[in-house]
Amino acid sequence: MKENITNDVMINAEAFTIATQMYVRLRRVSSRVIDVMYLVGNKEYAKHIVDIALATQDAELERYVARLTPLIDLYPESKAVEVPEQKDRLESERVETLDVYSSEVTAEEIYEAQVSHHYIGALR
Repeated sequence: MKENITNDVMINAEAFTIATQMYVRLRRVSSRVIDVMYLVGNKEYAKHIVDIALATQDAELERYVARLTPLIDLYPESKAVEVPEQKDRLESERVETLDVYSSEVTAEEIYEAQVSHHYIGALR
């Protein structure tokens, strides 16, 4: 187990090093900016960036791609996240919160909020 964790850290460190070098070179060659942290953590994004780097036909970028490609194959598979369920739950909580705040506002609170914006009222 410990060996596996150490191996993952080494892969991420090497991939991060190569990705930062690719970031600089891609920015110089094609004025393209990439997300290095996302490249290190996402296999599909890394493959997409490799395709972009190869499309520039730059010799230095091709060397970086040759170093990065074996590391991409060692990335763990990304897990599917169930966002729609979580989004529905958050939306219902937000609606409940809005209902609570909208029923608590009084005419006096509205007046006090408006008075503080007046120039004379702010001086007193």
